Amino acid sequence: MEKLFYSWDEQFKDTNKICDLMEADSFRPDVIVGISRGGLIPGVMISHKLDIPFKPVHASTRDFPHWENYLPKSKDEKVLIVDDICDSGETFERLSEYIKENINHECDVRFVSLWWNNECEFEPHYYIRDLAKDTENVWVDFPHESWWKE
Repeated sequence: MEKLFYSWDEQFKDTNKICDLMEADSFRPDVIVGISRGGLIPGVMISHKLDIPFKPVHASTRDFPHWENYLPKSKDEKVLIVDDICDSGETFERLSEYIKENINHECDVRFVSLWWNNECEFEPHYYIRDLAKDTENVWVDFPHESWWKE
């Protein structure tokens, strides 16, 4: 398997681009939801840049599997759910379905990832980079995953 090393500098620039895409789309969320583990860092970065509250949610289907369901608060009309990569799409899909089935108010929920595996069916509303991760047999190595190895 080939490793594609994604640098802190690239992540900083791409996170800024995500904010620009949302601004161009006139989407300003009431809350940023970061999926642990990978969505915490870009989620916090977006939260600070836009000065919007941040909520961590532990929803992992791969590393240290654990599931915490998330529902927007009644005052939250716009929600942004963040992860570092939309790999299989399962995490975003499960959260999306749970919210749709259990929410009792109107809410615009959007999903963002820095990377999108374009071979999965779930396409985030916002992403910067995409690749055919499975066909190309590539692993995106995020800086927060291997910074301590440098």
